[in-house]
Amino acid sequence: MSVHPNDFPAALSELDHIIETRKIPNALLFTGHFGSGRKRAALRFAKAANCTESHGSPCDHCRSCRKIDAGQHPDMIVVTPPEPQKPITISQIREIIALTGTRPHEAAFRMVLITDAGQMNSQAQNALLKELEEPPGNTFFILMARERAGLLPTILSRCRSLRFPPLSGQALAAHLCALYQIDARWAGIAAATAGTDLNLAVTLVHEPDTETPATRATPKTDATPAPNWQATRIWLIREMCRLISEPVFCKIPTALTLSGFLSRHPDRVAPGLAIMRTFFRDLCVVRHAPEKLLNIDCSDRLRQLSGFVNDTDALLWMDDLHETEKRLFSNSSIRMTLDRFFLKLTHLQGSPS
Repeated sequence: MSVHPNDFPAALSELDHIIETRKIPNALLFTGHFGSGRKRAALRFAKAANCTESHGSPCDHCRSCRKIDAGQHPDMIVVTPPEPQKPITISQIREIIALTGTRPHEAAFRMVLITDAGQMNSQAQNALLKELEEPPGNTFFILMARERAGLLPTILSRCRSLRFPPLSGQALAAHLCALYQIDARWAGIAAATAGTDLNLAVTLVHEPDTETPATRATPKTDATPAPNWQATRIWLIREMCRLISEPVFCKIPTALTLSGFLSRHPDRVAPGLAIMRTFFRDLCVVRHAPEKLLNIDCSDRLRQLSGFVNDTDALLWMDDLHETEKRLFSNSSIRMTLDRFFLKLTHLQGSPS
């Protein structure tokens, strides 16, 4: 599967060229939507600039690369808003200026990564100007923003700007195959599940082989911190089928098992919700356009389930899932919100259309 050059961010090629020439700008600006891979690209760039085993792409094995991957490198400084929807303040920028006033601890090039840079208030942006123009020795800045519009013209003039457009599904699947040497069908399913969210797609395919509910006889006792999503997707779809098709007295324990598994570790929630979105979507299309299924390896199970579900139910469940996502993103209790969603599913069932 080849990647059309218009599908893949030209920004990555430009970053590779910067590393090859070792002419690292004072400041880079990465624009693009959430999930377009900006932070992943920033960390990869920082690894490449500091890799002790390679002068091009990072080796991912040396001490510097491993520390950056683990988020433990003392010279990789990340600045984020103090709270969601709150601005980055001048006091935060002043703290960064104080930190960068000293020599790097061990890096050849220190990175200051400012996420959500568009949320810097005007005072913070003005305080940053001199640092961007004349950063301390061996220090570079990367600003991440959704759009350029939230930044002062004086900030923009000091940054080399790179745009990260969303990848198409085909290009995203090809990217996953190239990076992780995975099966093309699983890459396609992961890409379809993630939509345009590169970070989510990578989460789905790039995880350690750890014990998961899908490989255990008793998933209710699950305590694994990082599920293998290739196996867990099958488990989730199977349990969702049970939740819909079984008698009511069996549904409640299944609902609570699903809620407990996803809520026990917050990093499971986004991949789990994405898988359920494709599940409900497939329920809507399985009788009408089975060739359009996303979870193609679960087609037999979905066809069997279609006899228990009408189109109206499937659409209502999609609406409920969307409402649940909004509640979770507004900082509602994860467990209570998921309990509400799954328990509601046990009572929303009509007859096939």
